[in-house]
Amino acid sequence: MFKKLLLLILVSLSLFAYDFGAVPKVKVVDIPKGQKLMVQFGKTECIWCEQMAPYFKEIKKNYPKVPIYYVNTDKDILGGINSNVVVLPTSIFLDENGTEIGRHEGYLLPDQIMELLRKYGVLVK
Repeated sequence: MFKKLLLLILVSLSLFAYDFGAVPKVKVVDIPKGQKLMVQFGKTECIWCEQMAPYFKEIKKNYPKVPIYYVNTDKDILGGINSNVVVLPTSIFLDENGTEIGRHEGYLLPDQIMELLRKYGVLVK
């Protein structure tokens, strides 16, 4: 009985993990061009990726026009490989043509994310 209860709790908790809110979860090939944007790479069992999810949810809530996309490398392995992602989480900033203009490998705090969004011209109010 205890094992079943524990399993039920773990499954329930996993349903609430990685809540990126309004941040679209896409494959790399589906990322649109035409504006500067941020692509956040993560994976299903990455504790740091999970810790960052509420930050992106809050940013999209406060700045709904900010173009941020999330790519789960478990679901888009080739997208991660083709984007040269070797560390998770990785944040990549693209220009209007889809060319990389910046990259950060590793965990970011909310103020660091905002600083990078400003630095690369992605922050849209």
